[in-house]
Amino acid sequence: MRVTKIIREYVEKTVTSKLPFGQPSADFKTARENLSTIHRDLNDQVRAYAKELVEAANPNLPEGFKLSVGCGDLISQTYWNSPMHMASNAHENEVRKKREAAIESILVELELGATKADLERLIAEAISK
Repeated sequence: MRVTKIIREYVEKTVTSKLPFGQPSADFKTARENLSTIHRDLNDQVRAYAKELVEAANPNLPEGFKLSVGCGDLISQTYWNSPMHMASNAHENEVRKKREAAIESILVELELGATKADLERLIAEAISK
């Protein structure tokens, strides 16, 4: 069977859907979303407190002098190179390699003469490796 763009896309889509990234990636995504929520809440609290301090200090300044609260975040966040980030990346890379190997194996078999009937069997075999 000649592997056309449509067949290649079908194989890639099928293998990708049958080999999801799984739990380490889901756990990391959830933790990252929680960090973003905490980050946003803390910055809101710091900004509100800074606004109170500025409002209290401004009347005591000479004419033409003024303090203001900046628009940027006052607290930064990072998760880069955390153990969870590293584990998630390693797991995702492993899954990507497995996907690529499965796709390549299937496409080679198809090019060498496999039929449509063989396609689902090839996908199942490639994923179970």
